[in-house]
Amino acid sequence: METILKNNEEFHYSKDRNDRVKETAEVFTPSTLVNKMLDTLGVDWNNIDNTKTFLDPTCGSGNFLVELAKRGVLLKNIYGVDLMEDNIQTTKRRLTEIYKDTMDFEDIEYHLNRNIICADALTYHYEFWWHSESIIDDDW
Repeated sequence: METILKNNEEFHYSKDRNDRVKETAEVFTPSTLVNKMLDTLGVDWNNIDNTKTFLDPTCGSGNFLVELAKRGVLLKNIYGVDLMEDNIQTTKRRLTEIYKDTMDFEDIEYHLNRNIICADALTYHYEFWWHSESIIDDDW
């Protein structure tokens, strides 16, 4: 496993952030605003319902997903889609850093590869990979 930085915020932005924002029009929501928005969801963060899932269809570098993880949401219940492959890799690194002390690396990798997808949010089917691999009889 690659070396993980101690400060999770170091994963947040690429070094060429200002040029990139101009080129791609990406907007990264600051964690203070993310937390204010999550507080409006009506979720009891002290008693999280582990049947609930959370999706960020334009997850960028994972600000919403990271804050959900910090609030105790299980990794298997966190989903993200982003068009930029480097954003997906950044999100995966940041989530790995959060879950590395409570989960096996293989389990983390399994859920990240299953739930954090590089795709166009406007055209993605939102079935994630395991649905397309099911074997269904043609007559079914």
